[in-house]
Parts: sequence; C-alpha cells; structure tokens
Amino acid sequence: MPRSETRSHAARRRPWRGALVSASLVLIVGCATMDPREDTRIEAEVKAQLVAEKTANLTRVGVMSSNGAVYLTGTVASAEQRAQAEVLAKGVRGVQRVVNRLDLRHEAR
Repeated sequence: MPRSETRSHAARRRPWRGALVSASLVLIVGCATMDPREDTRIEAEVKAQLVAEKTANLTRVGVMSSNGAVYLTGTVASAEQRAQAEVLAKGVRGVQRVVNRLDLRHEAR
C-alpha cells in the first residue's frame, strides 16, 4: 500500500479517537453525583445564611439541595427579598446553581 494512502487512512481515524475520548469524559463527569452529605451540608448552610439575614425575613424560605443545585421555594414579601435569598444561596461553598422558585406575596390594599 502506498505511504500516502496509509497516512490518509490514519488521519481519517484520528478524529474518532478524539471524539470517543471526549464523549467518555463528558459521560463520566456528567454522571458523577455528589455525596448526599454534601447536599445536607449545603442545605444547612443556606438555611443558616437565610436565618442570619438581618435586612429581610427569610426564615420561611424552603431550601432543598440536589447534586449542588439549590432550590428555593415559598413566599417572600418583595422582589428584593427574592433576589437576596438567591444571592445568599449562591454564596455557599459547593452551590453550583440556584433555582429560585420564590413567589411574591401580594398584600391586599
């Protein structure tokens, strides 16, 4: 077989190797889950931050953590409190993202 044909054949196979290695890494990293104790720690720390907040009453905000994603639920009095709860949650070590499902309480006039 001529040398030029061997090189072109090898060159065509190389992209598949790279793609296979990349796909394997994505699957391994993407399927990795956190230790459940880490989620428990994150929940406790987010709750502590919310309770310690002096400028807003965030003690009734529900907090759940799953694989580093923190879910905030419940009702708050203002958009500022909603944003503050999210900022506090994002500041906790290990939080990868925050899903803010907080509703605003509509006061009757």
